[in-house]
Amino acid sequence: MNPLERVRATIVERQMIPPEGGTIIVGYSGGADSTALLHILTRLQNDLMLRVHAAHLHHGIRPEADEDVALCQSVCERLGIPLYVERVDVPRMAQEQGLTIEEAGRQARYAFFERLADEIGAIAIATAHTRDDQIETILINLLRGTGPRGLRGMPYQRGRIIRPLLDVSREQTHAYCREQNLPICFDRTNLDPRQLRYRVRAELLPVLYALSPTFDRHLLRLAQIVENEEAWWDVQIRELLKERDAYMLHLDFLQRLHPAVQRRLLREWLRPHLGTTNLPPFEILEGIRHAALARRLSSWQLSDAVRLVITDEHLQIRRDESPPGDYEHFVAPGSPLLLPELGMWLEVELRACPGDPRTTDRDEAWLCAEAVQGQLMVRNWRPGDRFLPLGMLTQSDMSDESGRSDAPRGKKVSRIFIDLKIPPAQRRRLPLLCDEAGILWIPGYTIAERARVAPGCTRCLYVRLHRNEHSIRASDL
Repeated sequence: MNPLERVRATIVERQMIPPEGGTIIVGYSGGADSTALLHILTRLQNDLMLRVHAAHLHHGIRPEADEDVALCQSVCERLGIPLYVERVDVPRMAQEQGLTIEEAGRQARYAFFERLADEIGAIAIATAHTRDDQIETILINLLRGTGPRGLRGMPYQRGRIIRPLLDVSREQTHAYCREQNLPICFDRTNLDPRQLRYRVRAELLPVLYALSPTFDRHLLRLAQIVENEEAWWDVQIRELLKERDAYMLHLDFLQRLHPAVQRRLLREWLRPHLGTTNLPPFEILEGIRHAALARRLSSWQLSDAVRLVITDEHLQIRRDESPPGDYEHFVAPGSPLLLPELGMWLEVELRACPGDPRTTDRDEAWLCAEAVQGQLMVRNWRPGDRFLPLGMLTQSDMSDESGRSDAPRGKKVSRIFIDLKIPPAQRRRLPLLCDEAGILWIPGYTIAERARVAPGCTRCLYVRLHRNEHSIRASDL
């Protein structure tokens, strides 16, 4: 089936567009996939009663991005399609919010698309993810850690977002653009070997195809099975929660359920309070479940304003905007450390030292294990804390108001928080990795100078703070 007929069939079979049609936005980067999608939907406008608009986000990353905008404008003029362009400084956004460039770009795109959809009354936002993207996404989910929901890959439809190209291959979109004489852009950042998606595409997929030439069909068949079974589960869990209190769950009721049902029910009970994208990671959800079954009195901070409390008889949701009090947890390398006050968990492992100790994720770091003095612990910030950051031994900005240099003692952590633009309400929530000599690592910032991995270091600590977006989401269960 050619791409046009395949897209038509996917839209109709999946009921992506209502029978009466309406305005649809196409996320248009100028690459082959989005160009093919825009052209196909333009050809289907009369049949499906659509009014197609295009939206392009200038990410402020590549020098040739202005040329991409010009190309998109020329194609839209040729097709008679309105084009909306927005510019966002994605690198700055990533730095300010502690995100990877890829995640910041994704958030900026979807925020732009949703805002535009509200403004022009669009019924759908079409993105150009292909069959190949789906395969890569499922493999990435497996590598990062996932539950059944992650095995579904990207849904064909979620809210206003639709993905009509999920049954079309990347090879087909490129061939379609050639056949239709459509100019396309090429984003060289897609060839960045630091990106996991590129490594999956360039290194892992050739091995899998060599081992099993039809593995892609098997993987997508599994995704379809899981999609159907998850839809059934959703109905069952909604039925169980129908008569339950939104803010209180009886432990007797929870204890009677199978563990598989307990996990799903907890996730769905928490969803209205936290939102789908902010559900706790699997490790925190399991910690809550085990504490509830053991009737262990405890309190779990799930967001800035939502706290879950386990009493003798209930799980309770409480609205709580106050920062946590002092907390301190001892760390045993090799054992995950749950941080219930924060809804996070910490991974600390003894490993062989890497050739390059630098990391691309600011929530992970390498430290020289031989620099650790006494007991490792995680605690929050205390007034008077000081920190000597990596590479800052005699910086002039380590002087106080009187001009006296405090370089050997380091900078005040409160000043570091100001420099990082961490709101006062958040400062007590950030976990600090410490030993008996002081702070070793501030997640999202850097390690201590004394913990640097120097050439003579023979044993290293790998540390990673898992927030909601960096670990197995409860939404993937």
